[in-house]
Amino acid sequence: MDHRTAPDDAPTPLVAPRRHRGVPAPLAALLVGAARPLFRVHLELYRREMASSIFPRDERAPLIAGPRPERLAFIGSVAVSGLGVLSHGMTTSSQTAARVADRRGRGLSWSELTSPVLTMHTAATMPSLTTEGADVVVVLLGIADVLAATSATSWEADLRLLVDRVRQEAGPEVGVVVAELPPMAEFRPIPPVARRLITAQIARLDAASRRVAADDDAVTVVPFPSWSLDGLYVQELFSWASMHRKWAEALAPGVVAALEAVDDRRAAPTGRHRAASALAGAVAAELAGLASEVGAGDPAPVRRRARRRAARAAAGALSAS
Repeated sequence: MDHRTAPDDAPTPLVAPRRHRGVPAPLAALLVGAARPLFRVHLELYRREMASSIFPRDERAPLIAGPRPERLAFIGSVAVSGLGVLSHGMTTSSQTAARVADRRGRGLSWSELTSPVLTMHTAATMPSLTTEGADVVVVLLGIADVLAATSATSWEADLRLLVDRVRQEAGPEVGVVVAELPPMAEFRPIPPVARRLITAQIARLDAASRRVAADDDAVTVVPFPSWSLDGLYVQELFSWASMHRKWAEALAPGVVAALEAVDDRRAAPTGRHRAASALAGAVAAELAGLASEVGAGDPAPVRRRARRRAARAAAGALSAS
């Protein structure tokens, strides 16, 4: 079993989005910076909550039998650690894997790099990401980064580093699926000012993730699923089991699409190899013809004719590929 637990860093649990007026990004950055002491308070509360929270205690079983098995890697905090559920089979990562295997009709195994307080920077700088052999890597981070008031610039730089390191471990064709952050401000009753600041911080980090995806065709961002609790707080209606299930339902189609894109990228080099082989063969044939013609007349016109034929053959080989 391939599982590692990441060191401490820091993050508050999750619920249903309410409608708030957005804070402009430049203003949000200033407000979050000024409110770092407030964020540190929430971060410390989150740490204490995680220390006494429920997590699965059974053994992980990161394997689904089936033909032509594929491999995923999950890097995340509460969704992968399994906050609030008693079985690893109920975590977002396990339920996502089960849905992906069912839709693909193939076997599946996966690794997990997780801690309830894992940050993007800590993940990106780990000695190993346990992503060797992965076809797609799923990133479910950000709760700790929100409460640590991580800047959008730092988040974006660390996410790009994480993607680069994933490619170093898993190979250049690997796909990366990044989950947007959950609506943390709805997890418990908090003052309106803190609620708006946390919501603005989430929006900044999600926007940074989307910028990375816009620059990289192999990176996909999946929005957090929305649902309505009619204004009630997590303590009144929220179910962690439901959260893990709904998050997995939202992630699975994105992971399936990423696996299909990986299949396409892996097939592309085969076509290029065929084109290169055809081109090499065409050029070799023309050079052989040139060699046979030299001596039958003026070498210069002969070579010019052979070069033109080689160029036409090369163009034909490339267009056929």
